[in-house]
Amino acid sequence: MAGLTDKDMDIVRRAPLFSGVSEKVLGELLRDARVGEYRRGQLLFLRGDPAEHFYLLLEGWVKIFLDTPAGEQTVLEVMRSGETIAEAAIFLGMAFPASAELADDARLLEIPAQPFLNKLREDGDLALTMLGALSKRLHFLIQHIEKVQTFSTPQRLGEFLLGLGDALEGEMVLSLPYDKSLVAARLGMKPESLSRALAKLRDIGVETKGGEIRIADVERLRNFCDGEE
Repeated sequence: MAGLTDKDMDIVRRAPLFSGVSEKVLGELLRDARVGEYRRGQLLFLRGDPAEHFYLLLEGWVKIFLDTPAGEQTVLEVMRSGETIAEAAIFLGMAFPASAELADDARLLEIPAQPFLNKLREDGDLALTMLGALSKRLHFLIQHIEKVQTFSTPQRLGEFLLGLGDALEGEMVLSLPYDKSLVAARLGMKPESLSRALAKLRDIGVETKGGEIRIADVERLRNFCDGEE
């Protein structure tokens, strides 16, 4: 696990895929992993490439997309720090079903598929632990989708911003991709809707400057998202 800082390891431990895994086993799973640094605009992989690695995003943003017959891109997802990328492809033994491009400068933990899968085949309890963690994640995502469907556009954006940091109160400063249309795509809204939502959040102390977001009062924003303001 060369190249991983203490902060990186905290991110790895919080990732749903690795929750509940002991330090010893985690070290074995990541023995052949390495940290890669990428620049904005670089391709991580293309649809149809063999899925020989999967990734955990340590810093930055990654866009998952498909090319349309007309030569345009359909953004499927925008991944952020702490999320794993393409693990389903290696579990299914298939090629990458979509393409991935760096939406910002980023650091990723690159995990070779074969040693990882070999370890799971050797340790049935570990495989069950990971299956349980992924099931919990799926349950959480379903609950989150149901909740977000009832939110206004500013509340959806506010909830998203709160999820980018760990602060429970006080001020919090966050970074977004240079292209805010990617954030809009992740939240299922149009770029102009995102701009209007940001304008609405200014009234409760959320300020934007380029790719930086400053939340003056985290608790106040959370209350707004919960419909208490």
